[in-house]
Amino acid sequence: MRRTILAASLLAGFCMSTNAQTPPSRYALSIYSAQANNGDGLFETSDADNANAVGGYAVVRDRRQFNLNPGSNSLEVRDVARYLDPSALSARVVDAGDATIVSQRFDDQTLSFDALVQRQIGHSVEIAGSSANPNATPITGILLSNNGGLTVQLPDGRVTTVTDYGRVTFPDLPRGMSATPALRLDVNAKQGGTRNFEFVYPTLGLAWRAEYSGWIGAGGDCKLNLSGWALIADRSGTSYRGAQVKLIAGAPNRVGRTQAPRPMMMAKAASADVVSAAETGTVGDYHEYTIDTPLDIVDNSLQRVALFPDQAVACQRQYLFEATHYRANPGMAPITDRSYGAGTPPAVRSTLAFRIDRALPAGRVRLLQNSNDGAPEFIGEDQIGHTPKNEPIALQLGDAFDLRGERRQTDFQIDKGQHSLSESFALRISNASDAPKSVVVREHLYRWTQWNISQSSAKYEKKNSDTVEFKLDVPANGEATVTYTVQYQWTESYK
Repeated sequence: MRRTILAASLLAGFCMSTNAQTPPSRYALSIYSAQANNGDGLFETSDADNANAVGGYAVVRDRRQFNLNPGSNSLEVRDVARYLDPSALSARVVDAGDATIVSQRFDDQTLSFDALVQRQIGHSVEIAGSSANPNATPITGILLSNNGGLTVQLPDGRVTTVTDYGRVTFPDLPRGMSATPALRLDVNAKQGGTRNFEFVYPTLGLAWRAEYSGWIGAGGDCKLNLSGWALIADRSGTSYRGAQVKLIAGAPNRVGRTQAPRPMMMAKAASADVVSAAETGTVGDYHEYTIDTPLDIVDNSLQRVALFPDQAVACQRQYLFEATHYRANPGMAPITDRSYGAGTPPAVRSTLAFRIDRALPAGRVRLLQNSNDGAPEFIGEDQIGHTPKNEPIALQLGDAFDLRGERRQTDFQIDKGQHSLSESFALRISNASDAPKSVVVREHLYRWTQWNISQSSAKYEKKNSDTVEFKLDVPANGEATVTYTVQYQWTESYK
C-alpha cells in the first residue's frame, strides 16, 4: 500500500473538499493510445474482476479553488483518480502570494471490511448474527485482534473469539478512510481567502483507441467509404466533467511501471452525444487530436468521439494464399529434411488493400457491404497499428468461400558434397465462383538464407530476404497453377 509522498515532482490532480469551489475549465486531459499502454482491457464491459488488467495512460490537469484560513490548513481533496502515480504528482498554488504547500500525500486505503477491522482494533465494535442463528444476541466489546476470527474483550473483562458472524457494526468511520482515494495537503497561508490550485498527474485507467467503419460500394470497381471514431474508456475511479480533452496517438517510452494494479469492476458502456476530434498537429513524435467541445468523461464508461467523417477511398479486393509461415533462420544449419514444410495448407484469405491521405491511429476496422437485396452485411474486420498517411494498408477479412489452394512438392534433390539443395513446387488455386479472382501466392524460402529461383512459370516479386510473391489470375469456375524451382547453396559442412 502506498503511503506518504512529500512535495512530489511532476504531475498532479485532486477533487473537491467541502469548502472548495469549482472554477471554469477545471479539467484538461491528455489520453494516450491503448495500444502502447496495455489498455485493451479497459474496453471490456463485463462485470469480471480485471485487477490484473489495469492499463492505459493519461495526464490529468485539475484546477480548483480552496478557501484558506490564516496559518496552517489541512485540505482533503477527493474524487481523484484511483490509479494516479503519486511519485509524479505536481501541486501548486497558481496565485501563490503568501500561500505555500508544505506537504502532500495520497491516501488510497479505501473502504473494505479488512481495512475497517484493522483500523478498529482497540476500539468498540458490535458483532451480530451467525449462519446458524441470524437473530442471535449481538456481542459488544473492544476489538483486540482479527487473526483467526474477531477477538473481543467483553464489558465484564472476559475475552471471546467470534468466527461465525453475520454483521459487524463500527461506531464511526476511522479518520483518513473514505469510499474513494484522497489527496491531503498541508498549506500555510499568512492571510485567509480564496486561492487557485492546479494539480497535474499521470494515471492508469484511461485510454482511447480508434474504431473505423468501412462501407464497400456496389459495382465492379472497389470503392470504400471510411469513417473514423475514437473510443474513450474511463476506469480510473473518478469522472472528469466539462474536460478539455486531447487524444495522443503514439507510443512514448515509459520506465518504472511498478505500480500494482488494484481491483476494478467494469460497468456497461455509456453512450453520449456525438462530438468530434480534429487532428491539431503533433506533439513530439506523436499525433494529437483535440476534441472540439468540453466533454464529460464519466467513470466506468465508454464514449465515442468522431475522428473524421466518411471519406471515399479507392481500394483493391485481393486474395492471399500463404501455404506456410516458416522463415529462414541464419543462426542454424540448412534444413535438409525433405518433408519439412509439408502439411495441410490453410484457407485462401480474403483481403482489402487501400491507401488514405491521413494518418490512422491504431484501432479496429470493420467492413460492411450491401447484399443482393440491398441489406448491409458484415464481411470482416481487422486490427491496424499506427499508420502514417498514404501508407499501404492490407486488411485480412476472412476465408474465401469459393477458393481453394494446394501446395505440392514435385522434386527434391540434395548434394551435401556440393553444399546445395534443389526443391520444386506446384501451387494450384481453384475458383468455384462465377467471377474471376486475382490471388497473391506468397512463398517463404525457409531452408537457408542463400537461395536462387532457377525456374518459374510466372513472374514473381521478391518481398524480403526469404519471401517471394506470385500473382495468379484465376478464371471463373476454373483454376490456375504456378510452378517454381529454388536452389539453396551454403559454404560450410553441416552434419
